[in-house]
Amino acid sequence: MISVVISGAGGQVGRALVRQLPFQEGFSLYTFDRTQLDISDGDKVKGILQTRPQIKYWINCAAYTKVDLAEKESHASSVYNADEPGIIARACREAGIHMVHFSSDYVYHNDLRRPLREEDPLQPQSVYARTKLAGEQAVIESGTSYTLIRTSWVFGPDGHNFVNTMLRLGKQNSTLRIVADQLGAPTYTLDIANAVKQLLQMHAAGDTERIQGVFNFANAGQVTWADFARKIFALAGLTCEVINISTEEFGAPAARPAYSVLDCSKIAELLPWKIPTWEDALTRYLNDFIKGESEA
Repeated sequence: MISVVISGAGGQVGRALVRQLPFQEGFSLYTFDRTQLDISDGDKVKGILQTRPQIKYWINCAAYTKVDLAEKESHASSVYNADEPGIIARACREAGIHMVHFSSDYVYHNDLRRPLREEDPLQPQSVYARTKLAGEQAVIESGTSYTLIRTSWVFGPDGHNFVNTMLRLGKQNSTLRIVADQLGAPTYTLDIANAVKQLLQMHAAGDTERIQGVFNFANAGQVTWADFARKIFALAGLTCEVINISTEEFGAPAARPAYSVLDCSKIAELLPWKIPTWEDALTRYLNDFIKGESEA
């Protein structure tokens, strides 16, 4: 049995992991959301590991994800994204636990216009991005065994994300103005969870070295937010015209990278399945969850 702690289990990535790491496939889960575990309390984090010696992995999904609000709430962003990952990582090091932690494509924000590799320059521009990078550094510097996954444009059934927002707004409006000068790769939470499942199974089987370090994971392909919205409306059968606007016109408080397509070849070599395209992922999400909800 592979015993795993999931912190931030109430978020969209955490919920996807709970779905995809079932007991019948050999996973035993200890899940905690923010109301159940204050990760800033190092003694409580250590206590979880001390009272459950069978635990071998800690997956940290807890994060402050309000990118624009972080410009005003820098302390909260720093606590969740920078301080708490370090607290968990140090506890994992002391207990001999392997840690999985998630970061963001926003930490790159460089001038390269080709798929971004893990070793490329990191130039975060927003408070959110800088605190995510600080969290990465805290995990790495802790000395624990770790897998750090940078992902992008995340969507799934259990959270506030672009797809769910577009589905709601597309029903309420005949036209929407969407940013068309940012390029990235939407990523489905269930695909993230399946990748993590494979890495944990490899580690549990003794293949520990290859899953160490930093990895990019995103669904294959690339798209702008505006064209992503058009695809959502087309697949969902919604009649809503998308008007292209620039990042400057949108005027968000936090800076966003114009290009953040991730090169996922490093993690792709470890997966026994081909990383699905974002179009395939979106189609599966709408078919499996949205249409199912509407028919229920």
